[in-house]
Amino acid sequence: MADEYQFTNNAESTLAAALGGGDISFAVAAGKGALFPAVAAADGQSFRILVKEGATEEWMTVTVRSTDTFTVTRTGSESFSAGAGVYHRLDATALATMIQKGVYRTNAGSPDGSLAAEYAGEEVLDTTNEEWYKHITGTTWKLMSS
Repeated sequence: MADEYQFTNNAESTLAAALGGGDISFAVAAGKGALFPAVAAADGQSFRILVKEGATEEWMTVTVRSTDTFTVTRTGSESFSAGAGVYHRLDATALATMIQKGVYRTNAGSPDGSLAAEYAGEEVLDTTNEEWYKHITGTTWKLMSS
């Protein structure tokens, strides 16, 4: 299943300590972590941040937030000083995973047992039998009543 991005409004902070180019965990200013979404990697949840210091910036995906400590997947290997800005932002990576209203997937035949859902509760059209299926769990789909 693709990442399930989580969002909150206007979350920003600063790095509590320097962030090295290979670091995958860091802390934000004390008490500021709660401004950001609570996420659990085991649930496939994450959120996107931009770390910025002057002209240097790097997009990261936060896969775990524990109080003020973030565990991230990085897109680069920039280094940042303590006090660099940490901003929760909506970007093209997160937007590309969203299915737009009116857009749906199709499958030639029943998807049950063979198709993994793109997101929880997804609906798929069986083009062979012109029937709709709703995702239940894993590759389990339920025929929707007509």
